Amino acid sequence: MNSRSNDLLVDAIANDGYAITPDFLPPALIKALADEAKALHAQGALQAATTGLSSRRSADNIGLRGDFIHWLEDDLASPAQQDYLAAMRQLQQDFNQALFMGLFELETHLAVYPPGAVYRKHLDQFQGRAERQVSCILYLNEDWQPEDGGTLRIYLNGNASEPYMDISPTGGTLVTFLSGRFMHEVMPSRRERISLTGWFRTRSTSV
Repeated sequence: MNSRSNDLLVDAIANDGYAITPDFLPPALIKALADEAKALHAQGALQAATTGLSSRRSADNIGLRGDFIHWLEDDLASPAQQDYLAAMRQLQQDFNQALFMGLFELETHLAVYPPGAVYRKHLDQFQGRAERQVSCILYLNEDWQPEDGGTLRIYLNGNASEPYMDISPTGGTLVTFLSGRFMHEVMPSRRERISLTGWFRTRSTSV
């Protein structure tokens, strides 16, 4: 990721509230990250994701969200994960320098969606809590085709069902958007769908 691309990304967030950046990281790194996600999933190291602040999955959760996740920790990160985290730290610095956002950390996890799994329409900020400021989704899917589905649908006008934008989860693409502004959902896919999903956070506050 070069500084010029980061500048364009930051400008898009400032102007539109979202940015779509193809080829954010080199293909070899994207493949390494995808291979690690698949290996962790095969080992049973991923946990069924929940919704809201709950740490337990209920029957309602299954209908709302069907992915499996693994949180990244700096001190346990693999070399590939360290490269990803370094690129995100640079992006965090660029956000803070250009937009004075006060971002101080990234929370991020690998996410694997089995075929047919979804994540229904939601906002990335929890009710009454505004720490999550910028959502960041890096796709790790090799040779993704339109017929594979699995698009990220971002709603551009609050809770309104239209207009919306569908984004293909093509490997190497980074999608960033203001966490408290855009409702979004993951549409079902015909094949396994993998991403690194994270949020740049400010220190604890309330809304």
